[in-house]
Amino acid sequence: MNNTIPKFFREHAVGEKIISHLDKWRTDECLHDPLAWRKAIPELASLGYKGSSSSQHAALSARSLMEAFRFFGSISLDLRDVPGLGHGRIFLASKKEKQFNVQLSNIASAKSFAAICITEEDCGSDLHAIKTTATRKDGGYAINGQKKYVARLHQSDIYIVFANITCSDHGLTAFLVDSSHPKIIVSDVEAMGLSGVSWGQLDLHDAWIPAKNRIGGEGQGFAIFSTHFSFWRCAMAAAAIGAAESALDKAKNRLRSRNAFSGPIGRFTHLQQEYAKHASRLYMAWLLIQSTARRIELKQYSYVDAAMAKAESVEAAIAAVQWSMLVHGAFGYSAEAHLEKALRDLLGLRIADGTTDVLRGQVARGLLGETLYALSIGREIDLYSPIRERQLW
Repeated sequence: MNNTIPKFFREHAVGEKIISHLDKWRTDECLHDPLAWRKAIPELASLGYKGSSSSQHAALSARSLMEAFRFFGSISLDLRDVPGLGHGRIFLASKKEKQFNVQLSNIASAKSFAAICITEEDCGSDLHAIKTTATRKDGGYAINGQKKYVARLHQSDIYIVFANITCSDHGLTAFLVDSSHPKIIVSDVEAMGLSGVSWGQLDLHDAWIPAKNRIGGEGQGFAIFSTHFSFWRCAMAAAAIGAAESALDKAKNRLRSRNAFSGPIGRFTHLQQEYAKHASRLYMAWLLIQSTARRIELKQYSYVDAAMAKAESVEAAIAAVQWSMLVHGAFGYSAEAHLEKALRDLLGLRIADGTTDVLRGQVARGLLGETLYALSIGREIDLYSPIRERQLW
């Protein structure tokens, strides 16, 4: 296990703590509980957060953080929430970090946790169609609406809610809502995977939020979303690669140890070819993740890169896990093989934070320009708006 733990973990005491809890929780429910990990090893919550003076890893780069997500993804995709600030990073994206120092400090010390509330029943990935509203009222805002298919609601004490300002041209805006607010209702939605945290619905009925809880300025919701999800999609891609590499390791062992027709099945060239294909695709996806993380470190435009990384990494991961199940035969279909959970979780990750089709659409938009994108969705073309195209080479 030592060799699979990222170097920056192995060089500090946190690596020994991780090994200890892996051994202790191997058959325990805590193994798949991200909050249990964060509470048991609080240093994990502050990874990459420079505002945490107590963190020995405060200067971790985005690329090193991707190693952490990859590692915890190899254990269980339920642990994709273990490293770093999670959705609390959105406070950093607002460029008003000091305004939320208390929240950031609590998240970085594993005392707090954040859920991000964007998706609605009828809008999905179309942020322009969000119906949740925020109306200016008494030095704050009254928020009304419903968010659905939201992860982490029961585990979080902080909700980050996206709503449109009424009677204003400013539009989409992000707000901090406390989970104890009396005018909100949380209900559960049953999911087929990613069960380490809850999944559900948030209803807001005239929930008054003070102006100081607005994240960024009015109308800055799209910019904040883009900055935060460039990082988060890259992180989820890294977790997916970790899960798939773990499954591919199982396939490698199966090729060497499973005997059929008087020898190990790994001698069959069609299985060798498939193994090589999946190993290569996962490695290429990992290089794309590292390239995207590098752009994030340099504060370069990375929205298209992150969409590309998340879409292609998750698809490559799903294919690798499915093939590993096939190599294991009937045993691979059993829960005992520990492959079916990875597949169910990856199918959830394929949808979360932007489906593969939506993300590929964003890549095409970034590479081909706004005109074709506007035509594809029937939106009026603004001939005077600046066109931002991502040049790959």
